Amino acid sequence: MNRDRSRILALLRGGGRFLVTSHVNPDGDSVASQCAVRLLIESLGGSADIVNSHPVPRNYRFLAGTSRFGVRPPRTWKPYSAVIVLDCGDARRASGLLDPRPPLPVVNIDHHATNPRYGDLNLVVPDACSTAEIVHGLAVSLGVRPEGPLAEALYTGILTDTGSFRHGNATPRAFRVASLLVATGIDPARIAQGVYESVSFETLQVLGTTLAGLRRTPDGRICWIRLPYTVLGKLASPAESEEWASYPRSLDTAVISVCFKETAPGQVRLSFRSKGAVDVAALAARWGGGGHRNAAGATLQGALAAVERTVIAAASRHLGRS
Repeated sequence: MNRDRSRILALLRGGGRFLVTSHVNPDGDSVASQCAVRLLIESLGGSADIVNSHPVPRNYRFLAGTSRFGVRPPRTWKPYSAVIVLDCGDARRASGLLDPRPPLPVVNIDHHATNPRYGDLNLVVPDACSTAEIVHGLAVSLGVRPEGPLAEALYTGILTDTGSFRHGNATPRAFRVASLLVATGIDPARIAQGVYESVSFETLQVLGTTLAGLRRTPDGRICWIRLPYTVLGKLASPAESEEWASYPRSLDTAVISVCFKETAPGQVRLSFRSKGAVDVAALAARWGGGGHRNAAGATLQGALAAVERTVIAAASRHLGRS
């Protein structure tokens, strides 16, 4: 790990042009980390292109540089020194850019404990609250002072991946790094407004309809919502619903919450959330997924109703063992 970290630092310090990407349906940490890495590379004299499989969600477009994100893969790999994959615990979810494997080094920077170290260079730090926290450490090691747009991006990644410092990954180090970033002069209130108070009218309508269909087990310990394909299509991007699994978790009796998203006919994306010591990453692993103890995901093939029955039954058994 230390050797790979040193080699990553040397690669970034050497300049050149990089291709930066992250997982499909980018969330706050994903978008923010990509913005931060590009700013970091540019401060060192290099350049970076960012390519994702989905557009930047509306509530993260206030971050500097998001208007330059692309959604088309490069026609040739020749201009690039390496591909940097951020916040992606599974190579299969890297916006399609690792299948087939590109003919240049792959740098894997992530904080998911389930990450199998698929890169040629791997910096996977499971006890980091976010990938943005890892990028902050790289910036410091490279002698780059995080301030201005760079500090805003790093703070946004930490803010969103800790659930506004409500989740179990809101460690003392997360608070210390956030404090250092705020001390540079960024406006945390403006960032919070951009992230949490810039939802479109149409998205709130879909959320309202979705929450009206809230379901729970008889004991109330498992609670879930579902977005059929026709409903999900009313959103500007599926990523707008990325954190909706947190809504059923807010139920006082809920220990596990699930958001079922029918991303295509016969394909359902699962977003799990949990409270306390209940490990939903282990639950997601049953279907080839992963993530963190209190936040994980997976994708299943099948009709939405059938997947719903299967997953809730499995979650009930998992909760019984926990």
